[in-house]
Amino acid sequence: MADLDEQSQPTPSEPAPPARPVPARAPAGPPPGERTPVKPTAQALADHLALAWPDVEHHARFNFGDIELTMPAGQLLAAVERCRNDPALAFDYLMCVSGVDYETSIEVVYHLYSYQHHHHLTLKVTLADCDRPTLDSVTAIWPAADWHEREAAEMLGITFLGHPDPRPLLLDDDVDEHPLRRSHQLVAVYADRPGIVEEPDDD
Repeated sequence: MADLDEQSQPTPSEPAPPARPVPARAPAGPPPGERTPVKPTAQALADHLALAWPDVEHHARFNFGDIELTMPAGQLLAAVERCRNDPALAFDYLMCVSGVDYETSIEVVYHLYSYQHHHHLTLKVTLADCDRPTLDSVTAIWPAADWHEREAAEMLGITFLGHPDPRPLLLDDDVDEHPLRRSHQLVAVYADRPGIVEEPDDD
């Protein structure tokens, strides 16, 4: 009985382990693109734009060391003409034109480069009308925009006013869809199209 009594008595609880120290969080910093040091060519370009573009509405920021301008659609042609013809800018190379669907707006992005000054510039234009996104074509400034705009037109439904040849580039002429729009519904493979083989069912 003595042994049973000794076993039935409660044992003192073990001390709780010491709490682990909570590491201090680093203060929130700028977005990744703004952590990159600003390139000297980008800073010189920003200084020139601030003086030479007083009548062109735009917002400037640095992103990954280069300068990025956001502007209304109505300012685009005036901006790109100066980008091409201003000797201090001399953007003679249009690297690419791309579109982004944000569901509530469409953004068109232009990446420019100057072989003379070795500086880059990104232009961004936001189109608020997602049902009929419309923007002036820049093919008269940079002919290389031709295929870029045609691709953005068929993939995102953007109409580029003044484009010399707005035919589809990648899709069939009878396709009335814009595959890169967020509203585009993914559908089953069209088995009746040439070259398409439908996978057999597992059952």
